Amino acid sequence: MEFMYHFKFDNLFVINIFVIGQMILLSLFYASILELKVQKKIVKHSVCWALFILGVQFFIDYTQFLKFNLFAITITSLLIVAFALLHFYNMLTEHKTYYYITIAVIFFMLGSTILYLVGNLTLSLSNDVKYLSWTLNAFLFLIYQLFILYEWKISFSKKFSSD
Repeated sequence: MEFMYHFKFDNLFVINIFVIGQMILLSLFYASILELKVQKKIVKHSVCWALFILGVQFFIDYTQFLKFNLFAITITSLLIVAFALLHFYNMLTEHKTYYYITIAVIFFMLGSTILYLVGNLTLSLSNDVKYLSWTLNAFLFLIYQLFILYEWKISFSKKFSSD
């Protein structure tokens, strides 16, 4: 995106590729760790429906793919949050696997989605306010990555050091 920005290319479509790819990958992750078949089916069917709905939206108006598409961001992020909450619910009675990753996903996806939705409202505000919202999103992303690192440290680093 930075390369495209410096060469004055429109790079907003990259966010759509990112959020759709993120939804697919995190959905595969949650489908792999959910134990009930009905929950796995819910995840798979939800992703297929979301991809279908987004495909129809892009087919009807392809310019939506080239824009900052709040609908795509919202639907993909909220689906991931729903899958994370489903896994979180399962952890109430089972062993807590990927606990910190799930907390990070819920925290980051909800916060980031709210910031994106509010982002359009800040267009008429000063550049400092716009910069603050993007800085807050970067901070949320940093916290997200630190939670994932912590989960890796407590779950996997011992396995690699004992080999």
